[in-house]
Amino acid sequence: MKHLKTALFLLALAAISSLSAQIRIPDTKVSFDFPNGGWKYLQTSKINESTNVYLYSFSSRYIVDAAGDTVIPFMRIYVRKNFSGTVYDLAYSRFMTQPFQSLDEFNYPNGSFGYLGAYSNEEDGKDYEFRMIYLKDGNTALEIRLETTLDTYDQFEQEFLDILNTIKINK
Repeated sequence: MKHLKTALFLLALAAISSLSAQIRIPDTKVSFDFPNGGWKYLQTSKINESTNVYLYSFSSRYIVDAAGDTVIPFMRIYVRKNFSGTVYDLAYSRFMTQPFQSLDEFNYPNGSFGYLGAYSNEEDGKDYEFRMIYLKDGNTALEIRLETTLDTYDQFEQEFLDILNTIKINK
């Protein structure tokens, strides 16, 4: 009987750990998953009374680029409350503060859209590639960006797509 209880406990634990946890973005109805695991919450930054930035990083294994440097892929969620403009207005204002080269554009349900983009960082001398989506939840606008270095992007492209495909606005 003791072995049966232990076996049932281990099966239940395995079933629970195989499920991906749905993460809800604070003060919104927007949620997403990390279907493949390996990500951890890092911090929340308050930009002003209406804007917060949530940061997650990939941490399940070391990622090393062609130069031998350790790379930390990340997910940044920019949330702006009381935003009366469209998602295109948000995209334009964000582009003006952080320009990038658009490699491709794509549409998502609910009037959302996104980019495959790239830029060069003058501080560390590296090139970066990312997937980003813009969406609105009522009067709250969001930019969700998944990014890594250009030479490690191929390792993460499917991971980024898997995460972006889990984004939903819960009713």
